Amino acid sequence: MSLRTRLIVFVLLFGSAVLANIFALVYLARSISKSLSTIENIRQRQLIAVQMTAHLRDAEAALYRYQIDGEAGFKSQFMDQLNNFSNDLGQFRQIANDTNEKQWTSTLGLAYQQTFSTGSNLITLRDRQAGDLQKFSNTQAQLTALLFNDIKPNRLDDAAYQTIVTNMQDSSSATLSAVTGYIASPDENKRVQFTDAVVSFQKALNDFYAIAQSKSEKQWADEAASIFGQMQSLGSQLIGERDLQQSLYANFISVIFNAGQQTIVGQIEPHETEKFAREQQALLNAVNTATIASISVAAVISIIAILFMIYLSRQINARATALLKGAERVTNGDLEQPVAIKGSDEFGQLATSFNTMMQELANREDRLRALIGRMAQIQDEERRLIGLDLHDGLTQLIISANMHLNTLNAQIGSQLSAQSLQALDVSRTLVKQSIDEARRVITELRPTTVDDLGLEQGLRQYVTELCEEQKWEAEIITNTHGLKITHSVEAAIFRIAQEALTNVRKHARTEKVRIELSVEDQSLVLRVQDWGQGFDASLLQQDESQHLGLVSMQERAQMIDGVCKIESQLGKGTSVEVRIPLESLAQRSKDGK
Repeated sequence: MSLRTRLIVFVLLFGSAVLANIFALVYLARSISKSLSTIENIRQRQLIAVQMTAHLRDAEAALYRYQIDGEAGFKSQFMDQLNNFSNDLGQFRQIANDTNEKQWTSTLGLAYQQTFSTGSNLITLRDRQAGDLQKFSNTQAQLTALLFNDIKPNRLDDAAYQTIVTNMQDSSSATLSAVTGYIASPDENKRVQFTDAVVSFQKALNDFYAIAQSKSEKQWADEAASIFGQMQSLGSQLIGERDLQQSLYANFISVIFNAGQQTIVGQIEPHETEKFAREQQALLNAVNTATIASISVAAVISIIAILFMIYLSRQINARATALLKGAERVTNGDLEQPVAIKGSDEFGQLATSFNTMMQELANREDRLRALIGRMAQIQDEERRLIGLDLHDGLTQLIISANMHLNTLNAQIGSQLSAQSLQALDVSRTLVKQSIDEARRVITELRPTTVDDLGLEQGLRQYVTELCEEQKWEAEIITNTHGLKITHSVEAAIFRIAQEALTNVRKHARTEKVRIELSVEDQSLVLRVQDWGQGFDASLLQQDESQHLGLVSMQERAQMIDGVCKIESQLGKGTSVEVRIPLESLAQRSKDGK
């Protein structure tokens, strides 16, 4: 059975279950439509009740803040919250159904009127209190100015006189402190302090009358008595207003509590919750009836469909996993293990095509590796031939030109002018540099050190000469434990090291290099490390055409069954590591490659 046929069967099974559920849903929809209107009314009443409670609480908070701070915004907020409460109460009255709900609207209406009246009285009292407090403060400031500016400087040398004036000043300040303290926090101690301050001031004033000598001092005493009398009257009035404010606010809180907690929270909300629970139970009964009817028909079909789907999904998952693992093996370069899927369905056909593709890719990779290996051999041979041509041709000509220049210098050097002799010396220097450069290029093209000395000594000698030329500090480690390595592998390793060091010479700008050739973890490892300027290693993946030297190192490593890993960071240098399994080296040595 094909995958398409299996999916069609699955769809038909679930389609039957869906039809059974549709009939049950039609019945359920009819039942739900009967309850929606009632539930919506209940929901609206519950929402309005919650809003009314919130408005009462916000009105209480706004009035409290106005009593404390006296900001006009809180007064406006108090009125707005009561207006919102009145609007919600009107909506609740419109959708009230039974007698209890209508009775509660009347109770809340009366509570609104009481709240509005009491709150307005508190606001008026708070405003009057603020004015009286300002008058009280101004009167106290007037008394202080009289005592400090007129009375006190009069008889500075009279200690008794100064003591009496100071007592009057202290009593005046104590009076202000007691009144303001009582307004901030009504406390019987503050009331007693006010009385004590009045008595103390009166006593000090009597003492001042007793020692008054001049007409001015008696006038000052009369003026101080008059001002303090105003202070005493205003202070008593403020204390009385604060007591009235406290009484009114307690009444206000009581009305808010009765309306919010007892009526709304204690009666309306439980009533609406009970009605909602009844409607919910009726709706739940309809749902249960529809559910039982639908389950009895759809359960068997659904179970069959689910079992069929489980079988189908496991089969699809197993085959898809096999294909994904095969694709992962191909991505990792493993083209030997085919995808094991049997059957004539779509997955089986796909597996057959995939295995054929893997075989073709394996054949092409073998041919490509052989071709790359051959190209590398041809490249090395071409380098060798070019090196021979340069050695036998161009280098000999440059050496001959150098000899002629030396002969010319010896024959006529003493007869030349200083300028001509300097030009001749520059020419000789340039020719010598050309000879050195030609020899370096020839050495790069056809290094014979590996053939003559072996990989370890040849690599060590090449690195030593290059470091002396570039004035690098070198750290060279070679320890292969006498490992037998075929000539082609030695040449490839040397070429990789040579290319890495060439890149260091051209781009790194370093003062130190480290070269290591050793055996570790069942692999032959070559590492070339510098501490130069480095580069962004991610660019190597984006545009390989701009980094052919690095790519060639990776290709040479792949030709000898190795892996070349290149790591670099800007400002921290570059590391090239080539790792070749010893098993691969042993196989190559056995095959003679």
